[in-house]
Amino acid sequence: MPLHSSSILNFKPAISNAMRKKFVTGLWIIFFLLMFDFSINFMFPYPSDPLATSPGQLNTYFEYGRSIEGKLSRMVGSTDELSSPIAIAGWLDPELWKKLNIPVSRTSDKDLLIAIYGMSFSNQVGTAMEEMDSRLMIRAIAGPAAPPNYSFAAYNLDRGKHQADIVILGLLASSVKGLRTLNGMTWQFEGPAPYTYPRYFLEDGKLKAISPNVMSLAQLRATLQNKPQWNAFVNQLKEHDQFFNGFIFQKKWLDNSVIIRLIRRALAQRHQLTLTNQIHSPTGFKAESEISVLRAIVNDFAATAKADGKMPIVLILNDRGYEDHLFQALKPTLEKGSIPYVSNHNIVPANDLSNFIGDGHFTPKANKLIAQEVLKLLNEHFNRVQLN
Repeated sequence: MPLHSSSILNFKPAISNAMRKKFVTGLWIIFFLLMFDFSINFMFPYPSDPLATSPGQLNTYFEYGRSIEGKLSRMVGSTDELSSPIAIAGWLDPELWKKLNIPVSRTSDKDLLIAIYGMSFSNQVGTAMEEMDSRLMIRAIAGPAAPPNYSFAAYNLDRGKHQADIVILGLLASSVKGLRTLNGMTWQFEGPAPYTYPRYFLEDGKLKAISPNVMSLAQLRATLQNKPQWNAFVNQLKEHDQFFNGFIFQKKWLDNSVIIRLIRRALAQRHQLTLTNQIHSPTGFKAESEISVLRAIVNDFAATAKADGKMPIVLILNDRGYEDHLFQALKPTLEKGSIPYVSNHNIVPANDLSNFIGDGHFTPKANKLIAQEVLKLLNEHFNRVQLN
């Protein structure tokens, strides 16, 4: 019978010791990760109160990666008064517009009512116009970072509900990607806004719409409490919202883990950047399907406004990183249809960072310069004298 060498005799114990050390090391790593997770959640809890708007920088940082459903459950309270401001904002709900007391007709001391449909950028231009010309009244309907399909849907829903002389369609370059979506959540993961809007597509050259199952905050609140209805809404997003991602959107028990939230945030940023790059590059917009829809929206807006006896203006807002790209995408349509427009690219260029404040909006000075061009356009149309 062959004899075993001492090295062979010691081989199995050596393997056993190495495996034991790796196992123990693994347990310590898991222990410290769990302690990190627990400690961060304990030291920097995110407030459960939807009305808490300043939870702290680190509290907010570690909350960014929570699933969209998880964020929704905190935003939407039992009533509008107990819901967060971002949950209330932007809904295409005429009843909400009535509550906000948005003017429907001008008072005797005003000579023009202007209806503006868009986002905070267009609202700020409207505010600057009012400050520069006291004869104006503004009817502003907007959603947080609202995409063109929102602006167009708001305009259509509002037709016949006001006596505005001028209607303005606000289009923000960085929100064009929202043409692929049905809501303000899936493509704005870190700061989702629950409001919804249609997604448009072309069929035989005509605009058609896919309307979301949920159209108001009251509907959303009820749907969140009804599992079959909520599942139907989520399934609609899966089918028709190209920014939808199950891991990013849907709430799981892992939402309670800081580490999982950090991982989800990183994956969400990558997911959204990948889809954004499909639509826009450093040289301009490249998704012909979305741009064709956008051009059809602009044409339809201008044609229906003129038919209603109102002056249409397309307000093109090229923000940081977009140069004059949105203007170039729409230029042939605007020129062919003789559609009045103002684009900021030759007024306050997007590549000049001095035109922006820290949160990405235009400076007050930039807003006034854009507003001045809009005023010039409408003054020429209505033969008004520009105020100094």
